[in-house]
Amino acid sequence: MAELLGLALRARKVAWGYRAVREDLRRGRAHLVIVTEDASPRLRREFEVLCRTKSVPLVVWGTKAELGLALGKPPSGVAAVEDPGFARLIGQVVGSGQ
Repeated sequence: MAELLGLALRARKVAWGYRAVREDLRRGRAHLVIVTEDASPRLRREFEVLCRTKSVPLVVWGTKAELGLALGKPPSGVAAVEDPGFARLIGQVVGSGQ
C-alpha cells in the first residue's frame, strides 16, 4: 500500500490534507479517498458522507503517521488518489488486507 501511494505521489496524483481532499472531491478529481484508522470520528463521518454523495470509494487504512510516511509528508488523516488506475490498485490492495 505504502509503495503504491509513493508511486502515485511521484506521479503527482495524490492530494493530502483536509482542504486539498475536500477540493478534489468538489472538483471531481478524487477517485479514491483514504482516511486513517486514527482520524477523528467527525472527520471520518464527514468524508464518508462526501464520498457517498460523489460516488467515490473510501477506504480506512493505517495511521496518520503511516500515511504521512508513505507520502513523505507530515502526518495527515486523509488523502485522495486522483488517478483511476492507482485508485483501483490501492483499493484492491486494501481489500485484500495487504
